[in-house]
Amino acid sequence: MTAGWLAQRLDLPLYTLDLASVMSSFLGKTGANVRSVLNHAQERPCVLLLDEFDSIAKRRDDDTDVGELKRLVTVILQTIDDWSPTSLLVAATNHGELLDPAVWRRFDVTLPFEMPALEQRAALLHSREVAAPLAEAVAAVTEGQPLSALSRAVDVARKQALLEERGFEEALITWAASSAPQSTRAARTTSKGRRDLDIYLHHCRGLSAREIAELVGTSHMTVVRVLKRLKGEVDAGA
Repeated sequence: MTAGWLAQRLDLPLYTLDLASVMSSFLGKTGANVRSVLNHAQERPCVLLLDEFDSIAKRRDDDTDVGELKRLVTVILQTIDDWSPTSLLVAATNHGELLDPAVWRRFDVTLPFEMPALEQRAALLHSREVAAPLAEAVAAVTEGQPLSALSRAVDVARKQALLEERGFEEALITWAASSAPQSTRAARTTSKGRRDLDIYLHHCRGLSAREIAELVGTSHMTVVRVLKRLKGEVDAGA
């Protein structure tokens, strides 16, 4: 999202390379592929985003990596050293501790971002036209998720709604429930939100309020109240 803002402000095209996908699809040819993309991006002014940067720019003393991954770091360092001044190179990672120290030194600016707060997660979902009650419920159980993951989840849920003939709300809630934090502290803070999502998910699958109450372990009236809050006027009959 930051790279997109920079590209817009600079009036330059934005190119994005998801390095995790490249690694999984082209292991064995990754070095040549990455070099080709980097060279292409330098042919004309642009903003190039290298997403999931830790997928290839890991520390060279990491004994768990195969030889090609270590060689990739050298490829990246050489390319950054020769980077065109007419283009902007942006790298994004959620695991900065994995990056080779020499990679850090090649970038002129380092911008740390805190994980988004509850209000920021809800605002992002609102901006993606997720109804307010549902957006707030999803935001409540996605602590530790970056905004980019939430935005992608909305896109995926909409595609699933079209391709699989299922409700958008059901698809989004299924993702949110599976992404809920697993730590004890986080689980305590999100237990109510997770319960509410479970209630709504069962409702999307056609269960009655009484059936949902029995499955979730709460009262029938609580189920009715949650459904009214999340969806507005719903048929929550027994």
